[in-house]
Amino acid sequence: MPKYNINWNLTRQCNLRCKHCYYEAGTQLEDELSTAECFAVLDEIAEVFGAGAGAGGEGSAGSAGARVTFGGGEALLREDLFEIISHAKERGLHLVLASNGTLLNEEVAGRLKAAGVEEVIIPIDGTQETHDFIRGEGVFEKAVQGARACRAAGLGLVVDPCIMKQNEAETGRIIEIAADLGARQCRFFHYIPMGRGKERLPADTELGSVQYAENLSLLYEEQNKRRELEICTTQAAQYWVVLKRKAEQGLFVPEFFYNEIPGCRAATGMLSIKPNGDVVPCPLLEVKAGNLRETSLREILNSRVFVALKNREVKGKCAECRHKEICGGCRVRAFLNGDGDYLAEDPLCSEFFFEEM
Repeated sequence: MPKYNINWNLTRQCNLRCKHCYYEAGTQLEDELSTAECFAVLDEIAEVFGAGAGAGGEGSAGSAGARVTFGGGEALLREDLFEIISHAKERGLHLVLASNGTLLNEEVAGRLKAAGVEEVIIPIDGTQETHDFIRGEGVFEKAVQGARACRAAGLGLVVDPCIMKQNEAETGRIIEIAADLGARQCRFFHYIPMGRGKERLPADTELGSVQYAENLSLLYEEQNKRRELEICTTQAAQYWVVLKRKAEQGLFVPEFFYNEIPGCRAATGMLSIKPNGDVVPCPLLEVKAGNLRETSLREILNSRVFVALKNREVKGKCAECRHKEICGGCRVRAFLNGDGDYLAEDPLCSEFFFEEM
């Protein structure tokens, strides 16, 4: 079974002020979990998702182990980060660091590798001019240098661009950059207007339904050309429809199509922990299922929010589509466009993807 993914925003503190940041990262929250509280959460994660155990009972994903991604903000700004990483490694967890890349150098990368981090996720949102427009002057070069330092230290690398109207034309170039850096995976996030993005970017920055479908088709074309680099998506659940159709035609599809939890993974294959211990089904889906200071992880996994998502209790076109089980639609877009209903239909699901049961 695939590993269950825990996305953990260790802090809201960040050294950048990226225009599209969903979290409006910048300053540290007053009530962020202490070192001891982080240790306790890691102990609970290891217990619930321990190797070989369906330890979570009904709420467990039936997963052999968990993959914990430490992010922020910028996780490297937490002074106790390496203590947290070491404790997580002692508990047998698989560890990933999500960073903007600007604070990574050979020394830091070497320390991360020695402490137990297996892979680093760094965003590249386009060519230098585009990336710096979005994230700040000089950030592209620092991110590239950070990525190279991580590869030199023996860390795996994932490049995770955010695609929007301003950089969609550079999709192929982003993939080339990821391949040149020796990335294992290029994981595309398709911009959703949230947080700082709603204030700093034009209202039409998100791809429309036609351009969205065209971009997902382009990702497959690029994947077919570059089979050594895994090309996937985060919240673009409809990409699984594209891959399913290719598989049904007997065409090449990447290995993850057969090995990963398909479609929207909110609560089905992942959860997100906020700096204060709040747990939500995915980093962008602000539907609180509990707080780890007050509620156990097992209880949260068995909460109504998590059960409804895990069972794909979706509505509208998403409920009527024959691809419901492998797609399910993006629950974040549904929530933001469906009057706060996280089970509503995905507004970006066009007739290109939809097929009635």
